[in-house]
Amino acid sequence: MVNRAKKHSVEDGKAFLRERLIDVEHQFRDDLERTRRSITHDPTMGGAVEDSWIALLRKYLPNRYCVAKAFAIDCEGKTTDQLDCLIYDAHFTPALFGKDRHLYVPAEAVYATFEIKQTVNAEYLKAAALKAGSLRSLKRTSAPIPWANGINPPKEPFAILAGLMAMDSAWRDGLGKTFEKQLTRWEGAQQLDLVLTAASGFYDRFDNNLVTKADGKGALIRGLFRLLEALRARATVTAIDWNAYESALTNDKSASK
Repeated sequence: MVNRAKKHSVEDGKAFLRERLIDVEHQFRDDLERTRRSITHDPTMGGAVEDSWIALLRKYLPNRYCVAKAFAIDCEGKTTDQLDCLIYDAHFTPALFGKDRHLYVPAEAVYATFEIKQTVNAEYLKAAALKAGSLRSLKRTSAPIPWANGINPPKEPFAILAGLMAMDSAWRDGLGKTFEKQLTRWEGAQQLDLVLTAASGFYDRFDNNLVTKADGKGALIRGLFRLLEALRARATVTAIDWNAYESALTNDKSASK
């Protein structure tokens, strides 16, 4: 009996790999479409769409990253609104408190945040940009790191990635000129680095703010691989100065009563 998949991979490995990755993309897009058609309650549909994207990211991101709907918090007790998708360190940093969708994660642990919506439009770009700004405004500590040959000085925190993930774009030209005009409204702490869709392609500014974009078959998977590369470039998070968090307890006068 001929194993057709093996034969295909031997004869044209690149084509075999491309077609399998596109299969994953089609399956994901079909799942989102079924969710749109079958769920009649908007909040329920929103939660199901978020779960689908989070599951996709968990499938492709290495185990060093956690992916969850969560809040971020800093050593001064300032918090973000609930973030649809938070990518944070799973090796060095614990969530401080909460459970399920109500975890509070130290700002130092965060690599990226993404809003997850059904479509890309001006309203949702604004929502994503404002949440990005809220997260990036949190204080991130950095402590020296002891190792075998001495002590490394505190590491400078990297720029947190932010963006929007959705099924498609609301504009006729997809992620074209209309979208780009809206996106340029959000810069600095509110900049969006990646807009990734299942059906309208992706747009990113990972490479020193230079634009990379694509649509058509394979664009979703390409966007995921671009995100993987951007996360890897950030290496490890800073070592948290736990003394700063401890001070919330030691400086509370009521705690000594």
